[in-house]
Amino acid sequence: MKKTLIIFMFSVMSTVLFAQANFSTSLHATRQGKVTAYAKENGGMELITGIPMDSLACLKCHSTTGLYPDGTAINSATYAPSCQDCHNFATGSAVDQQTCYNCHNRQVYEKQLYPDTEANGDVHRKKGMTCMSCHKKDEMHGDGNTYSSWLDEGASKTKCIDCHPLSGLSSNTSHDTHAKTEKVDCLACHTTSIVSCTNCHFETLLATGKNRPLKKIKGFELLIKRNGKVTTGTFMTYTYDGKTDVIIAPFRSHLIQKNARTCIDCHVNMGGTVAAIQEYNADGQITMTKWDEGNKTMNTPSGVVPIPSDWKTSLKFDFATYDGDVMNLTSDPTKWRYITSNVDNIHMYYSEPLDNSTLTKLGFTKLPTAVKETNGIPTGYMLAQNYPNPFNPNTTIKFSVPNSTHVNLTVYDALGKVISTLVNEEKTAGTYEVDFEAKNLSSGVYFYKITTSDFSATKKLLLMK
Repeated sequence: MKKTLIIFMFSVMSTVLFAQANFSTSLHATRQGKVTAYAKENGGMELITGIPMDSLACLKCHSTTGLYPDGTAINSATYAPSCQDCHNFATGSAVDQQTCYNCHNRQVYEKQLYPDTEANGDVHRKKGMTCMSCHKKDEMHGDGNTYSSWLDEGASKTKCIDCHPLSGLSSNTSHDTHAKTEKVDCLACHTTSIVSCTNCHFETLLATGKNRPLKKIKGFELLIKRNGKVTTGTFMTYTYDGKTDVIIAPFRSHLIQKNARTCIDCHVNMGGTVAAIQEYNADGQITMTKWDEGNKTMNTPSGVVPIPSDWKTSLKFDFATYDGDVMNLTSDPTKWRYITSNVDNIHMYYSEPLDNSTLTKLGFTKLPTAVKETNGIPTGYMLAQNYPNPFNPNTTIKFSVPNSTHVNLTVYDALGKVISTLVNEEKTAGTYEVDFEAKNLSSGVYFYKITTSDFSATKKLLLMK
């Protein structure tokens, strides 16, 4: 008995020492993923808050139970990540599945919103698989390398093709044109839903260290590109002191089904009714969040939302703030209040929008305009006459700004209705060219207007078909 106990203790100690060797550089220890996403250097939310990450509670985020697996209470003030977060070494080195859920709340929301039934849930969970069935130990303990995010190459070592090699996929249109050509990630077709939250109230995070989203959302899936391949993405919106932030990023859902998507879920040109594509084809915009005053909530997207290259201006968001007690984490629904539709900061993280060729394959008939910067620093503001003019169906608009400023360049019809917003973002000093495509418009007179904090000008353009 004594010999067995010694062997057991030696095994546990060996496991601990091996893990500790690399743990200090692991993402579990450094929490660097949060830092990277938030940092102003990466276009993150720090740009609107001005508050450095080390002043937030994010780096001390710990189990939602307030307890270590061995039952010891966690002191939030002195907490630092350690092996104790996951292991109760008194019972061995194995980690209970619930311990993972105590920190990874998104997967808890997925289970709540899509409980495992014959029709819903995740195929892996329903087969009895756990987090550690897929995730390698050196993802948890670290592999000796330092990563900025789980999205860094090598940080997350689990891939669909580890168990489902491309060579073993059945031959069908989707597999042959998407997966086997490596143009589309498996997730784009096999993800049931992305689960996220929207309109997080940053003041609550500052006061309590906890998040207060307006609502949890499901039933949507952004289509973006990562490393040249179409994959799934998500978005989150935040408010702080009346200012607003949006982040768009890749996301790997844990809601996988064999037949989660069909062709018409993504392709309007195959008979689908994809709301985001239809809206963009009609007016060049995609509504992401829309305030519902009657119910004091946000309406959010459903179905796939392909992200075009003019995402900074074409994606439309409403924002709300919370007027209730920030210390009471049980939100009063009546205390949410709409504040603005203006986006102060929007950034894309480890991803890129879909190119026009991909958009066309999905059924986009209206395509984003390109903004090109020319050489030289102008000495004043300028809005040039579009060329050619008259035009059919494309024309180019050139403008100059002598200093960094927010620029809005919008096209109107003769009645003053907005036809297209070509630019709506911060521009550094320079001269720019914007392409305007009017394939879906009728012949006639239109106007384009540039507005900055110090300058405004309007010119006429003539579409002749």
